[in-house]
Order: sequence, then C-alpha cells, then structure tokens
Amino acid sequence: PNKQRVIHMPTSSSVLQRWRGFWMACWFALMCLPVQAANVPLPPLNDWVTDTTGTLSRAQQQAMSQELQALQLEKGAQLFVLVVPTTGNDSVESYARRVFDAWKVGRKKVDDGVLLLVAKDDRRLRIEVGYGLEGAITDLQAGRIIREQITPYFAQGDYAAGIAAGV
Repeated sequence: PNKQRVIHMPTSSSVLQRWRGFWMACWFALMCLPVQAANVPLPPLNDWVTDTTGTLSRAQQQAMSQELQALQLEKGAQLFVLVVPTTGNDSVESYARRVFDAWKVGRKKVDDGVLLLVAKDDRRLRIEVGYGLEGAITDLQAGRIIREQITPYFAQGDYAAGIAAGV
C-alpha cells in the first residue's frame, strides 16, 4: 500500500563512464568506415607508348611507338600502350575506360582504337577496344592475347617482350 519510490541518482563517475563509452563507440564506428581514396589521375597522352613506371627503356618505347604509328598509317586504327603502377580504387576495366575516353582513342565516328593497359603493381592488364573494332578484336580474342601472348612473358619478368607480343 504505501510504497516508497527510490530514485538512484547517477554518480559523476558513472556518467563519465557512459560518455566515455559513447565516444569510444563513435570513434570505433568512424575507424571502421571505408576510406574513400581519390581516383588515380590519368597520365597525359604524349606518345603511342606511355610508361609511368620506368619499365620500358626509352629505346623500347621509341621502337614500339614507331610500330604503332606505322599501324595507324597502314590500317587507320590506333593502338596505344599505357603502363601504370596502379589503378588505385578503380578496377582495371573502369580505369582503362576512363583513359580510353579521355585520350579519345581511335578515329572519330569510326571508334577504331585499342588501348593496352598494364597496371604493373596490381598485376592486372586490359585490352580496351573501341566499338569500331569489336568485330575484329572480340573479348574472346583479347583474352587469348592476354593469356597466350602477354602473361607468359610477364611471368618471366620480361614486361617489354610481353607488351611487344600483345601489340
């Protein structure tokens, strides 16, 4: 019948412990969020072969560039080579597409360009083909070039020979 109500007042130390627990939980939640890194910038198009890793010697780059220039003169199609250390947060496919679009690979209205992208530290590569050449270089053929021509050399550490074989 006559019940007394007891109210427990929190002590200052228990209030501090609750706040400390709250801030620790907030800090932990922030540390668990994925870090959003900026996209790796695209190198400028200065030549048929762009190597930002120093993998290819200047002589190798020049010889390959001459070959690619001759290809354009003979066939009209353009083929560019890009060697980067990493594509960062981008997949090799999306980075290749960004480069392909930014560099405007291939002739306008014909879209007959090819980009051979090597992300050396990521151990990834991609052959990006313009719509105008999709009948000539299908995804299946591009995959075979990568597996049968390029990667055997890469496995031996001979990047120059692998890129040359892919070209």
